[in-house]
Amino acid sequence: MRDLGDVARMAAVLPGALERAQLQGVQQSALFVTRGIRDEIRSVTGDMRLSGVGARGARVGAKYDVKGTTNPTAIISATGPLQLIERRTNPHPISNRRRSKKKALKMADGGFAKSAMHPGTPAKRPFAKGVSRTADRTGVIFDEAVQGAIRAVLR
Repeated sequence: MRDLGDVARMAAVLPGALERAQLQGVQQSALFVTRGIRDEIRSVTGDMRLSGVGARGARVGAKYDVKGTTNPTAIISATGPLQLIERRTNPHPISNRRRSKKKALKMADGGFAKSAMHPGTPAKRPFAKGVSRTADRTGVIFDEAVQGAIRAVLR
């Protein structure tokens, strides 16, 4: 049986512990979702880079940012030109207008072309797949953090 002083101490400590636990739960859940998104991106790209974009391939990924300490919110966003594989691209012409001879559009027969037609790309949706794959577990991760804080205070 607990005495009244012990119960009063728990009642005084619990609000601060819950606020810290909420922040920790949101951070853990956001990290879990971000890792799931990165896994999906890695399965599409292989090395988290888009070949043919930029000089060395454009890096793509996901990150999160937690806002606030009371009722914290996590904002998960894509990094790099992920929209190129998230959504489909329509067929479009590629012109040689601003390219030097060194970077000109080389044809299969060895000649150079002034323009070419890009066939477009299908949507692979790694961001959306990563979010949907991890959605069921995020609430559980948050609840475990809050329940762990309550148990720690009530011991």
